[in-house]
Amino acid sequence: MTETQKGVLTLIKSAIDESAYPLPEGFSINEAYDFIIKHRVMMPAYDGAVRCGISKNEPAMQKLFKIYVNGMMKSEKQLEAVNKIYAAFNENGIDYLPLKGCNMKYLYPKPELRAMGDADILIREEQYPKIKKIISEMGFEDKGECVHHYIWDSKVLNLELHTEPMPAVYKKFQSYYGNGWSRAMKTETNRFVYSPEDNFIFVITHFAKHYLEGGIGLRHITDIYVYLKKFSEMDFGYIETELSKTGLLKFYKNVLKTVDYYFKNGEADEAVETISEYIMESGNWGTKKSHVFADGAKNGGNSEKAKGTKVRFFFKAAFPPAGSIKGIYPILKKAPFLLPVIWPVRWVDAFLFRNKNFNENIKKLEIMNDENAEIYREKFVKSGFDF
Repeated sequence: MTETQKGVLTLIKSAIDESAYPLPEGFSINEAYDFIIKHRVMMPAYDGAVRCGISKNEPAMQKLFKIYVNGMMKSEKQLEAVNKIYAAFNENGIDYLPLKGCNMKYLYPKPELRAMGDADILIREEQYPKIKKIISEMGFEDKGECVHHYIWDSKVLNLELHTEPMPAVYKKFQSYYGNGWSRAMKTETNRFVYSPEDNFIFVITHFAKHYLEGGIGLRHITDIYVYLKKFSEMDFGYIETELSKTGLLKFYKNVLKTVDYYFKNGEADEAVETISEYIMESGNWGTKKSHVFADGAKNGGNSEKAKGTKVRFFFKAAFPPAGSIKGIYPILKKAPFLLPVIWPVRWVDAFLFRNKNFNENIKKLEIMNDENAEIYREKFVKSGFDF
């Protein structure tokens, strides 16, 4: 790691632990500013910088202060909106299970330290017609359906209502979770929760999903550090047993070592170095190119090398499985056997009405190549994924 990267990690750790830690010699918050923005860790970075005694007169600190104030107000409004949704669901007998940021924000010393792009809530598919009416009356605008969730938006909150925790394209993950309700525990209201262990398994699985999609940044590995601080007495034997069912056990152990390397002065072996480099270069969610190359790496299946990535990408784009397009063509939910009929409909639809997506796939095809796909495949293998 560079001194700038080490310094930013020190700021984050100082914020999470609510204690000032010594910064690397020569660390400059001004030089670190772009890296902080890239990883979307402005809130803990600023909080940690104040704790570490960095002058508020520094240009970067002045900019981060404005971001912090706006982020704090945004966080309060988001949580207020989420709690109103919970109350409406309880009042109307709607079962719901909060996921991701909805849970993680409350584990941080202050909720605003954990930015939340979307509020993710697991719902029961059969209750969606009733939910749709409730959400609409609350001022949310219907933004359509994705692979495994419905998207709604207000001026305050982006809302994703999941019918499954994991999309069908990740077969092992989706097979493990199904519709997500088998491990859910009911509270005194219509709110359901996972046990600390099962929720942590989901945190790791979600982390792995984005890792395989082309990148995941410091905010997300900080989540793991925060979670382990909060629930240090979990049944880790159970966690390892369950993660072995998803094929993530080796990756999980390497991620834990990376957490130790970042926040506990742990040692770095080859796997940790690979994961760390990948995280640092990713930024918050990776880049368009990294997503393309990662996609090429995954499409190689069980072959030892990433070969024929352009051909594989073309066929995947032209003949997607029902699970990946059922959000666009809901009829596939009830009649998946109609998939061969939907394919030509989708081709015409993409060319005439979804020109942006069509052009994006063409651009992806242009930059896709075996060499870069193989580089990413090697990164994934070294990180602990088994193809």
